[in-house]
Amino acid sequence: MRRFPFLASRYALALLLGVNFALLGISIYLGLKSANQMKEIVKEDFNQQQLVLAKHTASLLEQDIHFLKRELSTLNFSPSMQYVEPLSWANRMRATLASVREEGVVEIVRLTPDGNRAYQVDSRGVDQITTESFKDAPFLSWARQPEHKGQILVMPVSTQIPHYMGRLITVMAMPTYEMSVDDTHPHPSGAFAGVLAFYIDAHQLAKKFTQGIRSGKTGYAWIMDSKGLFLTHPERDFIGKNAFTVRKERMSAISFDAINQIQREKMLAGKEGWGAYISGWHGGMAGEIQKLMAYAPVQLEDRNLVQEGNPPTSWSVAVVAPSSEVEGVIHSVYVRQFYLQVIIGLVVLSGTIVMLNFRYEQQFSSSLEEEVNRQKEKLQKSEARYQGLVENAADLIYTVDGDGRLLSINRYAANLFAMARSAVKPAGLETLVEAAPHEFVGRTLHDIFNQKSADFHMEWLREVQETGKVRSKRHPVGIGDQEFWFSTSIVGIKDEQGQTFAYEIISRNITGRKAIEDRMINMEKLASIGTLAAGVAHEINNPIAVILGFAEHLLEQTESLPEIHETLQVIEDEGLRCKKIVENLLTFARSPETTETSADITGLLDKTLAVVKNTLLTKKIRLDTSLAPGLPRVKGDPQELQQVFINLINNAADAMKGGGILKVVTTSSPDGKRVAIEFIDTGSGIPRDAQPKIFDPFFTTKKTGEGTGLGLSMSYGIISKFGGNIIFTSYPAEEYPEKHGTTFTVYLPMISGLEAEAAGQEQPMPPSDANLY
Repeated sequence: MRRFPFLASRYALALLLGVNFALLGISIYLGLKSANQMKEIVKEDFNQQQLVLAKHTASLLEQDIHFLKRELSTLNFSPSMQYVEPLSWANRMRATLASVREEGVVEIVRLTPDGNRAYQVDSRGVDQITTESFKDAPFLSWARQPEHKGQILVMPVSTQIPHYMGRLITVMAMPTYEMSVDDTHPHPSGAFAGVLAFYIDAHQLAKKFTQGIRSGKTGYAWIMDSKGLFLTHPERDFIGKNAFTVRKERMSAISFDAINQIQREKMLAGKEGWGAYISGWHGGMAGEIQKLMAYAPVQLEDRNLVQEGNPPTSWSVAVVAPSSEVEGVIHSVYVRQFYLQVIIGLVVLSGTIVMLNFRYEQQFSSSLEEEVNRQKEKLQKSEARYQGLVENAADLIYTVDGDGRLLSINRYAANLFAMARSAVKPAGLETLVEAAPHEFVGRTLHDIFNQKSADFHMEWLREVQETGKVRSKRHPVGIGDQEFWFSTSIVGIKDEQGQTFAYEIISRNITGRKAIEDRMINMEKLASIGTLAAGVAHEINNPIAVILGFAEHLLEQTESLPEIHETLQVIEDEGLRCKKIVENLLTFARSPETTETSADITGLLDKTLAVVKNTLLTKKIRLDTSLAPGLPRVKGDPQELQQVFINLINNAADAMKGGGILKVVTTSSPDGKRVAIEFIDTGSGIPRDAQPKIFDPFFTTKKTGEGTGLGLSMSYGIISKFGGNIIFTSYPAEEYPEKHGTTFTVYLPMISGLEAEAAGQEQPMPPSDANLY
């Protein structure tokens, strides 16, 4: 100090104090500015999380609305509805109402074209036919317009619906035309028959998706319709009221311009986004309360049916929370930071005066580090609370970057992926071993899904990045060796510059619901085929009866002319086979009583091959036969077995487009209890992915119009009916170019000696071992 006397002067001390006060003021100013910036960043991040929740809720609500549309369309396709059949219309309505009641449907109504007669079934179990006039119903006048055929109308919510006054009711309607066929209407007219409508309690439907939503500690969700009516809201007296007026009526001293502008310009226009506004209450508190909100639209109409220039009718889901929940955390952090800054300034000032030594510096650094660690721990706990919503969700929620690499994944998705790739049959996630989500972080979509599903997701990511739009899709997904159906939404996550840097994928496993829908469609197809079969049988039986009558008459008159008599005998046999085919059509849709008869396989194959021999020659197919002599008779109806053999021969011929070899071989099975009939072709083979499904009804590898997909299914049913079996081995040409082809083997049980004696038949000697293979 003696060498630098200026440092010991009061001028130096004043200068140092001035410098320290200036630095302290600057630090306080920068701290306040950074606090405000951090507050805005945290609010925006919180609103983004609320937007994800709003979009997910809107997507689930849209899926329920689409489900109601499919149920309405399925019911409208039923002949019971199109013709209002007296014995079945009420039962058909009640069955549909039972499946859609949880979605808010309170009544199903079928109106006649003039609107003077109504067939009604409601949720109380009451079904009735009324003559109450509905001719002025807006959905009836809409349905009369021919351009609306096949479309579905979702009307605005109303509280003035008769019988439901005061309740929030929306009507979903679809025009009805006479298009289906049944026993009493084999030739549908195609005429307009009226309209079928669901009466839906919009409050009950909306409440199903909002009552369990929590944003932060006290945040909530509400839904409004396209006219601004609250469909659901935590304030019960708001439900059914206009959102623009009910707030002002409750607290007129507060300006609600901000929320009104958001609702008018954004929500009612079917847009998504977030914002902030001033409210007059929250829970039990009253006064001016700032709230953060995010909103997403619920589209009620199919986008491809909306006229150009008109926005689609929509509802809007809003997720709201008071900003104090976010600001409270930040405020406590920055109050402590302010105190720390003051302490730092005082310490620096004291150090300047008394020439602080290193010991005070170390104490201050240690104190600051502890405070930073405490604040970091609090922020981690806050983040954990928000992650709990994602981790405990019963949906697959995960994020990926632009290359499809997983950045995060919730527990449900990890368990499902682990189950599917380990080939465990999905009996429910509760049966699975818990998978660690962190094991999937860093993997790509190609590591989890099969090639086709991974490429589908990557293309979807590029679509979201290019268009910026969010769309929900129902699609198949392959994971390992298992197939699933998912309902998925993909949301782009943007940075501060508005660039998409990651994607959040939310999927729901709807495999069970999709299987039920497919079974319902097949049931409708089977019902239509049964009705068609009845009409075909009626039209064909009459000419067949005439043919058989004349054939029998001519047979009696030509017994002395062997050549003509033999030809007539062939005509009679083929006519009887046609009659049997018609009977099979009539019994296709039901399980007929099994009548076990016996057949001579060798003789039956000789007759069958004689019928198709010329057809095979025209297709350049060489027929080789190796029929074992002396085979015992087998169980089975000869005409039904002939139908099976012709189906297998025709399939083999179709597989050999440019010609080939068809070999028919009969032997006794190694166990000596069955007869084996092999049909071996040199065709193109059955694709490997189609082999597990070839016996399924309606499945075919042929082009549209060339096959019904019923031949192998009916053949399998006929052979199984008599205790036999059909197996096949196929080598697809694309995998086995040198030995491609297919072999179908039919096993039929032999008739025992006692059975043959009871039938008055002579049992032939069993074949020698030389005939076995």
